[in-house]
Amino acid sequence: MLSDLDGLLAQRDIDAVIVPMHESMHPSFRWLTRGAVVTRGYAIKLRGRDPILVSYPMERDEAAATGLATRSVLEFDHERIFRGAPDPISAYAELYDRMLRALGAGNTIAFFGNLPVHVYLGVADALDDRGWRVDRGGEDLIQLARKRKETWEIDAIASVGERTEQVVDEVRRALREGGQSLTLGDLKALVSREIHRRGMSEDHETILSQGRDAGVPHSRGDASARVRPSVPIVLDIFPVDRQTGYFFDLTRTFCIGPIPDPLRRIHAEVEEAFHLAADAMRAGTPASAYQAMVCDYFEQRGHATIRSNPASTDGYVHALGHGVGLDIHEKPNFTLGAMSSDMIEAGDIVTIEPGLYYPDREIGVRIEDTFVVEENGRVRTLCRGGYGLAP
Repeated sequence: MLSDLDGLLAQRDIDAVIVPMHESMHPSFRWLTRGAVVTRGYAIKLRGRDPILVSYPMERDEAAATGLATRSVLEFDHERIFRGAPDPISAYAELYDRMLRALGAGNTIAFFGNLPVHVYLGVADALDDRGWRVDRGGEDLIQLARKRKETWEIDAIASVGERTEQVVDEVRRALREGGQSLTLGDLKALVSREIHRRGMSEDHETILSQGRDAGVPHSRGDASARVRPSVPIVLDIFPVDRQTGYFFDLTRTFCIGPIPDPLRRIHAEVEEAFHLAADAMRAGTPASAYQAMVCDYFEQRGHATIRSNPASTDGYVHALGHGVGLDIHEKPNFTLGAMSSDMIEAGDIVTIEPGLYYPDREIGVRIEDTFVVEENGRVRTLCRGGYGLAP
């Protein structure tokens, strides 16, 4: 939440942050500027004050449409600076120096977002030389502030979820009606078409794999392969809304034809682990506790886990979930380890997605919903359910 950002800045004694955007929109700039439809610009947030959007004259109306206070780069002598500077580092350092002084920023500043690293390493040094203290440590505070979602963000994500479910409905229908006459490529084309038709995009190719490929969690599968009976078909779909930029994440495992007993047993264990974590999860607890819980469950049933054998490619080989928002993978982080200190908090949007994978046995099963952590501390799924193997 934006209201969390000032407290995070105070903890690190940072007076101002700059989130530049160079030609390509990225989540932190989108979040801080309320989705400004510009190709270049600078979001500046001074501690205790609302964000300011510094834009270029050609996009002044788009900048104003955000409702933020706006300034033009021309107010800071942009044209003279960039015509006379010997290199981009010198130019940006002078521009930021002028902006920060004009806006009344304190001494300590930080840069966040998607930056051309080779330029900004030099810009930070140049601003140090101009008397600023550029903070270079710790986590990205914009990402930390984005972790908890506003009500309108939850609504936006839920809207993507409802449309995602509609796409999955189409896949279910195609598997029931077309079965072995289809290729995985046919199903992928259907998914792409239905995602686009509903105002969304595939940021990365949808995961749709079967058999051995389903046993490799992020295998995209063989598009030329015919749909096969009696093997798992994993559909992991994570579209993004073209207008708002918010993602959703949902995975189902299907099987057409007779379901082999080993697949049925493994699917039942994955579904039980899924409900175990969802029923237990509460605000105010470490996210890693639920990864440990699911590792306990699978290990007690004889499966290797990423905890018992980090090098294993069989069994439970990934984290339980992740946050979802303007990135498909956000805070909180569910992994185990000394650096995994994220807490579950009201307003988080998280996935719960246990899975078991045995590629040599042509078995891979994953079940995933996207959940919201509500004010009462419990989690509520934003999905309809329907976890069975039958499409």
